[in-house]
Amino acid sequence: MRAVAAGGHGHTEEELRYTARRYLTAPGLKGAQVSIANAIFASRSEAIWGQGTTTVASDSTHFKAWDRNIFTQWHCRYGGRGILVYWHVEKGSMAIHSQHLTCTASEVAAAIEGMMRHATAMKAEGNYVDSHGQSEIGFGLTRLLGYDLLPRIK
Repeated sequence: MRAVAAGGHGHTEEELRYTARRYLTAPGLKGAQVSIANAIFASRSEAIWGQGTTTVASDSTHFKAWDRNIFTQWHCRYGGRGILVYWHVEKGSMAIHSQHLTCTASEVAAAIEGMMRHATAMKAEGNYVDSHGQSEIGFGLTRLLGYDLLPRIK
């Protein structure tokens, strides 16, 4: 906030912090993301974008974080401390869901949760995942939930 307040816009750091506390809530941001995604889906021209997609791809991204952050953990695959953000992205590069994960969390559970909670108008019929997002239990649960867990093979 301090860096943003240093800009030449005439607002103090205290005003910016108040605005963030008052108006930038998790449900409000989720609602804005869903509204933007739905508006993009509705405005896409089939002649330009092709037929609407019914699948998403999901994967995690590691972000380094300070050691004193309560959510920070050591990640052996990335060789450092940080957090994971798990993304669900549809074919046209629109993120329909994201969530924070600890470095030891199951990506299978995150893949399933994102498909259940994305809240957009998109009816996804499949989810492409890497080797960390697939398991026998995951294949069974996604079949019961009405979509396919689709492994990406390297």
